[in-house]
Formats: sequence, structure tokens, C-alpha cells
Amino acid sequence: MNHYQLITHGQTSGWDASTNDVNGKNFYGMLSVEVAAQAGDVDEFTAIVSHPEFNPLGARPHMFAEVGRISDGYGDASFKRLEPALDAYKARFL
Repeated sequence: MNHYQLITHGQTSGWDASTNDVNGKNFYGMLSVEVAAQAGDVDEFTAIVSHPEFNPLGARPHMFAEVGRISDGYGDASFKRLEPALDAYKARFL
């Protein structure tokens, strides 16, 4: 079980590769990359997808980024900041 999760709009519990499973699901069934995408956290998203053990199979970061965009009053701004990282993800993995 992965303990990396959203704790409020736009904020995660904090990504730590030494204690979180890069490919594991949390209590809510979200993969780490999905948590970072929904939060709009560019640094954590980039750290996760750059991890040598990251596996994109089954990950839905674009969908969760959209959920974060529409569910947060500041979602459009965080989505704009995350968009280049999502584009790079798409080019690399899809």
C-alpha cells in the first residue's frame, strides 16, 4: 500500500521515493503519478515519471490532472504549470 495521497486541493502528502512506491496504489486506488497530476505538482510529477522504476502501464495522469483542474478554484493555473510535463509524458510514454 502506498501512503502518497492528496491531503487537500493542490497539495499532496509529499513525494519521497524512499518511502513511497513509485508504481503502487494508495488507499483510494490512485497511482503516484495520478496523485501528483491531480494536485498539479510539477516537481513531484517530474520526480515520479523520472524514477528509474516508474512504469506508465495503466496510469491516467491526464484524466487526474483534468479532475484537479475542474475541482479547485486555482486549478486552471496549476494545470497550466503542469501542462508541459503532461505533454512530455505523452510524448515519452503514449
